[in-house]
Amino acid sequence: MVSETTTGRKHHTLIKKIVAMGVAAVMAAGLTACGSSGSASGGAAVDGGTVHIALNANITSLDPMMTGAYVARDTMRNIYETLVTLDADGNVVDLLAASHEVSADNKTFTFTLRQGVKFHNGAEMTADDVVASMQRWIKLSQSGHAFFDGSTVEKKDDSTVVITSPTPVSQGLYIMADTGRIAAIMPKSVIDAATDTGVTDYIGTGPFKYASWTKDQNIVLDKFADYSSPSGDTNGYAGTRAPHADHLEFDFVTDGTTRMSSTLSGQYEVGYSLADSQYAQVKASSDVSVQEDEMLETLLFNKKQGIFADNKTLRQAVLAALDMDKIAKAGHQSDDLYETDGGLMPKNSPLRSEAALDNYNQANADKAKQLLAQSGYNGQTITFIATKDYPYMYDETMEIQTELNAVGINTDVQVYDWATCLQKMFQADQWEMMISSYSYSASPIVYSFFQASGAGWNTDPQFTQIASEINAAASDDEVKAGMDDLQTWFYDYVPNIIISKYKQISAVSNKTTGYSGGMQGPVFYNMALTQ
Repeated sequence: MVSETTTGRKHHTLIKKIVAMGVAAVMAAGLTACGSSGSASGGAAVDGGTVHIALNANITSLDPMMTGAYVARDTMRNIYETLVTLDADGNVVDLLAASHEVSADNKTFTFTLRQGVKFHNGAEMTADDVVASMQRWIKLSQSGHAFFDGSTVEKKDDSTVVITSPTPVSQGLYIMADTGRIAAIMPKSVIDAATDTGVTDYIGTGPFKYASWTKDQNIVLDKFADYSSPSGDTNGYAGTRAPHADHLEFDFVTDGTTRMSSTLSGQYEVGYSLADSQYAQVKASSDVSVQEDEMLETLLFNKKQGIFADNKTLRQAVLAALDMDKIAKAGHQSDDLYETDGGLMPKNSPLRSEAALDNYNQANADKAKQLLAQSGYNGQTITFIATKDYPYMYDETMEIQTELNAVGINTDVQVYDWATCLQKMFQADQWEMMISSYSYSASPIVYSFFQASGAGWNTDPQFTQIASEINAAASDDEVKAGMDDLQTWFYDYVPNIIISKYKQISAVSNKTTGYSGGMQGPVFYNMALTQ
């Protein structure tokens, strides 16, 4: 249960509504690797056995503070846990914390820890472990560093940790609960041995523990016999976590046809992130159910160096040239699996803004050519990296290349596996444009692509000013005005371009039960084989 001071309730009530509406949009629409909206049911659960999950891409890191890749996030969710988490309605709920309190000025966050929680190495979780973990999260993670830089993390007593920010962070609990580059609690010994490039021991408090990682093949997790579950009904990522399987095996099956056929044949219980072209076949099968996760897909610009750095007009030209209907159709084929919508948040979210949406989906070649002339572009070749691990990304890349070529912008499409794309994403000399996708955030200011250390390197001071105003907002009207300012800035500065909202599909065997999810990806730890 959330504990708050009286004057702090107004902000947190607003944010709860925000997140809840975002989740409702996800659930209603059915949502790449984001928030799963369904639950397979194949009969009574039985304990034991192995749940096999076919992933679409390799994992490059099992350090939850160092990667936001969905395949890694949805795997690590079974290993690591956070102080607080989100239920299916988007409310903040205690997980490793027994309770929490936020000060009236939204600067001080006090957590009372659950007792008797064990790490996978057998040691009991202490306040010292939490302090070390949260300090590292603030130092290394995108959202932690962006919104809690300069904060102190202190042990008040053996069961209490206090985080104090120098500035108001009205959305701080939601940032800590977010599952992208999570604020995972690990043993202090693991933190002490880690470097800024990652931890070397994968030890958490989750329902499953690390067993093995065979590079380019699979990751195997074993059921944690001493797991201490939170109480309450399972609800999103909150409530009871009840592992049934002895093992979760995540195989890297990058070929989509193999991933689908192997799931339909029963080799895998979950075929994760299938191609849109496979939707009809999977939907028609009596052996699996289709699970859908809504995503925000975007075209990223490298703003740290290269042709788009310090050239807002050129980015505006690209935006003006693009026909989002054609691009989304090329990527997703079925109209059921996408919506051309340029808003930063879902349509029924209280943080939804309609500001500047006339600049979305322009498909205006003449305007694009005028902006090109103003930008100083003179035919240079632009490096556009892509992957076939997510087929829609490749197909949309090719359509964008065609549309940009039509207005005189030359691109060189370079194709890599997704793991390589993720590595290049943070190497400024390796790319200038690329497509990626993102889960909805509790608030748009938290999106990774808006952070200075995020893909594309957004360092525009106007964004920082707007985000600060939103965090310091004293009323709903001030929040709404801030969101309008944010989206107006987005369509003027063009840090990246929203292509569409789309639904990633996965196939889940009807011989399982317990598959579920939330606004930021599927839950595997409750899955069980059935008789």
